[in-house]
Amino acid sequence: MEEYDYSDITPLPIQTDVQDELCRIMYTEEYKQLMGLTRALISMNELSPRALQLTSQVIHVAPAFYTIWNYRFNIVRHMMAESDDTTSYLNKELDWLDEVTLNNPKNYQIWSYRQSLLKLHPSPTLKRELPVLKLMIDDDSKNYHVWSYRKWCCLFFNDFQHELAYTTDLIQSDIYNNSAWTHRMFYWVNAKDVASEVELADEFQFIMDKIQLVPQNISSWTYLRGFQEFTHDTIQQDEKVVQFATSFTADVLSLPIGSPQDLPGIESSYALEFLANHWSADPASRDSAVKAYNLLAIKYDPIRKNLWQHKINILS
Repeated sequence: MEEYDYSDITPLPIQTDVQDELCRIMYTEEYKQLMGLTRALISMNELSPRALQLTSQVIHVAPAFYTIWNYRFNIVRHMMAESDDTTSYLNKELDWLDEVTLNNPKNYQIWSYRQSLLKLHPSPTLKRELPVLKLMIDDDSKNYHVWSYRKWCCLFFNDFQHELAYTTDLIQSDIYNNSAWTHRMFYWVNAKDVASEVELADEFQFIMDKIQLVPQNISSWTYLRGFQEFTHDTIQQDEKVVQFATSFTADVLSLPIGSPQDLPGIESSYALEFLANHWSADPASRDSAVKAYNLLAIKYDPIRKNLWQHKINILS
């Protein structure tokens, strides 16, 4: 704040000063001075270096103040137009933003602001974004703000070359990382048209290998289901996948449905759910689907009994 002179600005009040106000917020004098100056500059639409500096201070104390992010963007856009080197100017702004980003991992305004800067940048690169994304996901692998932004970057730059290997590393580290599985599907949705049958077959093997490690993992089974449906017109793996899923169900589908106590344990209820969903798509195998849903309801996943009964009713 000492870098610029604001003595010519009269701060605008940030409180109503209504008598007998029900719940008055107890702002510090420093906060009222900072926000009052900001309100005054916004009302004047001052787009200057000192206004930019002031927004830095406001973001430091109130990073979720979306109005100030919009104001800062207007300042940057104006000053960039007056700069002799717009690329360097915006790179400097991105450098500042990197530090703010790392200190505010749950702030979604940051990611919208980053998108706006990249759209404004004359020569943006995905390479510059990847390190901060990695740091953020390493810190919190389930941070959906970061994952959403990473998806946006892939689409914006039309660059998906890093994503398969990246999600492989994350899944190797944490096989339950549903965010990584979801992003992996995002990769295939955008890479399917250029993927070979060999690559798709390799992906099926990758999924089955991970299920073998942890059979009772809903993330990998949901991914297998989605991947099978997604690639059905390109590569036929139904028979192989059904045999694979059946191997985790202790052959209970060949047994009569008696009391729950008479039924053996199985390695994965999600395998049984996978089979039920698969069979329900074909009228010729719907009886098998109904039996699988019944088994889930009475023995292997009774906590979702109402869901399984609903699916049975649909098939009846």
